[in-house]
Amino acid sequence: MSKNRAPANNKGQKRRMRIFMFFVLLFSIWTGYTAYLQSGLLTEKEEQLKQLQAASAAEQKLQAELAYKANRLNDKEYLAELARKQWYLTRPGEIIYILPEQK
Repeated sequence: MSKNRAPANNKGQKRRMRIFMFFVLLFSIWTGYTAYLQSGLLTEKEEQLKQLQAASAAEQKLQAELAYKANRLNDKEYLAELARKQWYLTRPGEIIYILPEQK
């Protein structure tokens, strides 16, 4: 009797092994597909990060320039120079000559 049961048991074991391998294959395909999609998203996010870092660097540079200009406004000599250039203010005894613009 044990000889009769062995082939049937062997067939069942092979069937279970095939089913198990089928699910392993499906899981591997699903994992590969998910990894492929994630790599595309990761590349896109890295590009966005680079763009945002470049924009941040530009904004920080602008902020530093504005802070420098604001700091210079505390200097009386710089304020006098600005007033003379922009509003044509003069010191006592100075005469301003305005030349016509050349085309």
